[in-house]
Order: sequence, then C-alpha cells, then structure tokens
Amino acid sequence: MPVSIQELKPRQTLLEFEGPTAAQVNAIRRTLLADVPKLAIEDVEFHLGPIRDEASGKDYDSSTSMFDEAVALRLGLLPIPTDLGQFRRKSECTCDGAGCAHCQVMYSIDRKGPCTVYAKDVVPLGDASLAILEPDVPIVRLGARQALLAYATAVVGTAREHAKWQVAHGVGMYPRPHVRIARKEGCSEACLKRTAASCPVNILDFAGGKLTVHDEPKCIDCGACEKTCEHGSIRIEADPERFFLRFETDGSLSAREALRFALKDLKRRFEALREAIQSVP
Repeated sequence: MPVSIQELKPRQTLLEFEGPTAAQVNAIRRTLLADVPKLAIEDVEFHLGPIRDEASGKDYDSSTSMFDEAVALRLGLLPIPTDLGQFRRKSECTCDGAGCAHCQVMYSIDRKGPCTVYAKDVVPLGDASLAILEPDVPIVRLGARQALLAYATAVVGTAREHAKWQVAHGVGMYPRPHVRIARKEGCSEACLKRTAASCPVNILDFAGGKLTVHDEPKCIDCGACEKTCEHGSIRIEADPERFFLRFETDGSLSAREALRFALKDLKRRFEALREAIQSVP
C-alpha cells in the first residue's frame, strides 16, 4: 500500500494512501483517536486549611473561584510531553503499580492571589523537560486572600479511558477528489470564467479559452464550481482507492511519533486476531 507524505509538521500531517479500502484507512484513524498513549494528570491532592506566606506572614484561604473538581479537570487536559520509550502504564511497569519514574510524573502548584494561575505554574518535580507544553493556558483566578497549593500526578493512559489522554485531534479521512473538465455545448467563456472564480481554494484557472485545474489535491469538494457552471462542464468525482488522512496532535507526541505508534499497535492487534482465529479448532 503506497503512502505519500503531502505535509509533515511537528504537530500535524497530511498523508495520501493509494490502494486501500475506506475501512483500512478508517482503522488507522480510529487507532489514532483512541489508542495512542500519553501522559496526563490523573490525581490532584489539594491542601486543606489556611496557607501561610512565610515572607509576608499573611494567611490565605485554601480556596479558589472554582470547585476543586473543576480545577482538577482543567489540570488533566494540559498537554504533557511524553516519551513512550521512557514511560509506560502503571499496570505494565516493573514497580507493579507502586509508582516510579517510569510510570508517573509529579507536579506542584503554589500560587497566592490576587493572580491568575497558568499552566506554567504547574511545575514538574525533577525533570524540567516535562513542563506543560502550553504555558499560557489559564487555569483559575485567585482572589486577594485565596491561594492554591496542590500536588498532581500524571500517568500514562489512552483516550479509550478519558479524553484527556487523546493525543490526535481533528483526525479526518476523505477520498482524493478528481476534477473532471469537459466543456459542454453552449458553455461560454464567461461561464468558464465565473466557474474558475467560484473556487474557494483557487485551483481552477481560465486562460486561452480553456478551464484547467492545478494542485488538485487541495480540492475540498465544496461543489461551488459545479453549481456555477450551469451546463455541467465540470464534475468532481471521488477516487475509491485513494484516500487522504489528516490529523494534528496536542504536542505531547509529534505527528510522526503518533502515527508510528498507531501503525505498530494496529499491526499487533491484527496479529493477535490472526493467531486467535488460527487457534480455533
């Protein structure tokens, strides 16, 4: 199955598959959505009772403008850089789930109001490379006598368990469009000009009395050109054997890493299914 990379950036990619069925490409799409693991904050321990600022001697209330559960949810959605070669699930770790440097990461938050607590205030204990990727994401606003002191634990999981572990977003697949141009009787040059101008992605050109298409993969199959040409000189058809797959990540893994894991995991599961079928008497 030939695959060509149309676009590859650290956090997004566009691939073109030639030869597979829609079901095969969809299997990759579903694996990217649900089965690629990453780190996300799972447990948050909030300090209860007054908090004293040793520098000023002031006492603060251990409270915020939001329920602790809402703050914990926001913390869980923060993207954390994940090295799948280093981290694994607690259930698969050699520590038997007790918690170690290979299956969990600890963070601390210590802020006193009035201020806004941002993702950059969620500080990793130990390895600074595990700092939150989007530092300017606001979490909660603290009043003049409010403070937030908490410890958070991040573990590895997948989106099958909770959306906070979802690595890939905007995952979409669609067949490659083919723009067919055949000038019909009665279709004037003015009609062809209007048709070329109607394309929102500007892949149609009119020159020398002819309508031509360039950079065909950029076609979004909106149908604007078909509606503009009243004589049916242009048609957009879907190729049933060529598909595009586009997705982006939250940065916890690069697009390349997410795709590699998805393909390996899909192969592993198909091998397990094959072996299970062969073992049936």
